[in-house]
Amino acid sequence: MNLMGRKKLYDRNYLKAISYCIDNGIKVYAVPKSQREYYVEVNDNGQIIRSPEAYNLKQWSYKVVELYVFYYYKHNPTDK
Repeated sequence: MNLMGRKKLYDRNYLKAISYCIDNGIKVYAVPKSQREYYVEVNDNGQIIRSPEAYNLKQWSYKVVELYVFYYYKHNPTDK
């Protein structure tokens, strides 16, 4: 929890994770399913993986950051 008592939304390295992934050909983005639902796709250097679950507007933005952080630590396990 941060000082305001809110849940910590992102990992402390999330900006580094996003930069690393983009620089290394890993892109995470939303794909519309309907007007209010979105799939999240990961393009890992041409290998595209789509989430089985659809997310609303607020959920998909958090999921995108979560996946960037996941891929960053997958490739940089000692940076935790």
